[in-house]
Amino acid sequence: MLSNDDCIFCKIIVKEIPSKILYQNKDTIAFLDIFPISQGHTIVIPKKHYTNLETIPINELHEVMVTVKIVSNLIYKNLNIDGYNILQNNYKAAGQVINHFHIHIIPRSSADGKFKLVIPREQATEEELDQTLKIISDS
Repeated sequence: MLSNDDCIFCKIIVKEIPSKILYQNKDTIAFLDIFPISQGHTIVIPKKHYTNLETIPINELHEVMVTVKIVSNLIYKNLNIDGYNILQNNYKAAGQVINHFHIHIIPRSSADGKFKLVIPREQATEEELDQTLKIISDS
């Protein structure tokens, strides 16, 4: 198994650090976040250590997403919530704190005021979109 001795999530996987496990299978584990944004805030990880979205193989990403779906359904069905966010951060600038690929499931209520994604209402020009497309696709 790929692991990192300094990784807190790898330590959770091998039960070196206790956690509140909601679900696990041979490839993934889902446990409650100890710094929850809301009740039921859950983290889903692969049992193998991958740093971020770029490093996790597609087949293992698939397994993580299957677990996200299963656990999201459990959370939505069993907690009195209006919805939930699925959040995944890559690199420090995007908010990644632990360098083990993980996905957050964050239960939400309509009036919780926890956080809100504000989508800009200024439309990009065709030139800006073309320039961005060229930069990304020519790399």
